[in-house]
Amino acid sequence: PPLIRCLFYARTRSTFAALPPLTNMATPAAAAASTMQPSPAAHKEQPPSGDKGAAAKKPPLNLANKPGEPAFQLKLDPSTDIVLTWTKGVSSHVDMKITNTTTDPQSYKVKCTDNNIFRVRPPLGFVDPGQTQTIKIFQHSMSLPEANRHFFALYHKKCTAEDVKKQPRLVWSSGVKPDGVVRLLAVFSSTATPSISGAIPDEKTEGSKMDAVKEVRETKKDDKKEDKKDEKK
Repeated sequence: PPLIRCLFYARTRSTFAALPPLTNMATPAAAAASTMQPSPAAHKEQPPSGDKGAAAKKPPLNLANKPGEPAFQLKLDPSTDIVLTWTKGVSSHVDMKITNTTTDPQSYKVKCTDNNIFRVRPPLGFVDPGQTQTIKIFQHSMSLPEANRHFFALYHKKCTAEDVKKQPRLVWSSGVKPDGVVRLLAVFSSTATPSISGAIPDEKTEGSKMDAVKEVRETKKDDKKEDKKDEKK
């Protein structure tokens, strides 16, 4: 009947009117995609866990004398840092002068932290009272060495006139205690103009190669023996 058809039409129309517009409805795929979109805050890079910003600066080396080590009594120039100029593929060296300000002959010994980077010529020697000995320190590192890591240790010991006639390494036999100790930091500069530069010494300019090897080996042996004694103590 016409009345029933009118009522059915009116009810159907009211039901569709209550539904939201089609433009506001999202398909299941679109809804899933919207949930996967990160928020603006998520685009901001987050620091790694435990990162407190910039890396902490490495503390300076403690180059003070160890307990029981006597102070260095001779004059050094330079007396603080050993500044070495570094340029890739170019070796360089600086002069360090040691002056005997005492009234007795002195024997000295110089050690470095890495024989693959440094050469010291001569590493052992004698200095008469009032005299000055020039020591050449070479560097030939292929890459800029790490800062605040390397240093040179210098030792001296009072000698007699008979000791001066011997080879310096014989004076520094195992168990000999120095009369003075000092450690100087090695500082590398890639911008400063080197005061002196040149090739690494060879047997023609700085004595025989075998003597240099023997000195390095004996120095290492002395170091090992001293370390063992310290461990026993």
